[in-house]
Amino acid sequence: MKYTTAALCLVSATFSLAAPTGTSTVSARGEQAFAGFAVPSIIKNHDVTTNLNTQDSKTSTVRNGKIETSTLYEIPIPQSAAGKTCTLVIHAGSGDSVLGEKALDLFRNSFTDLANLPSGNLRDTQLARVRFDDATGFFNFDMVGFANPAVESFPCPAGNTLHWETVAVGEFDINTIEQDFTVNGANVPNGLSVGWW
Repeated sequence: MKYTTAALCLVSATFSLAAPTGTSTVSARGEQAFAGFAVPSIIKNHDVTTNLNTQDSKTSTVRNGKIETSTLYEIPIPQSAAGKTCTLVIHAGSGDSVLGEKALDLFRNSFTDLANLPSGNLRDTQLARVRFDDATGFFNFDMVGFANPAVESFPCPAGNTLHWETVAVGEFDINTIEQDFTVNGANVPNGLSVGWW
């Protein structure tokens, strides 16, 4: 009896130590064991002044004086993500430039073919606001600026393509981030991606 009671106490203590912390930041999920990532197949920078879109290899979401750009993404989610939980992940490396407000608003957009969208952004619903953490290189969900982000944890839309846009926040906000277009094992891609577990 004493042995059974001691064993149950040990098992109980082990489970309580292993319980997740419930932290809702990207940096905490950066430690999450991701099963995979989806990266954009194409990104275009949208010039707010001219309304023109230009294909690029980096996010260029900027608001600085008379300059304002946003970034459009087309992200195919593979069938291998079926039944998984997805989350937005944005990472900036040492060669990237994140200054000023260091924040991004994320929107769903109603375009269906970014490669054939020479102008306009067709912005729809806001999904989240994220802020850069200099210590980790990740953008964390800003629960004060935008409560209940729709892309913090959502069923992976396997076999579908996401159409998103990042938009600058405040009066001075520079987010220039090189985009990885391939996934390297379990390493978090640089730029914007969708991770799942």
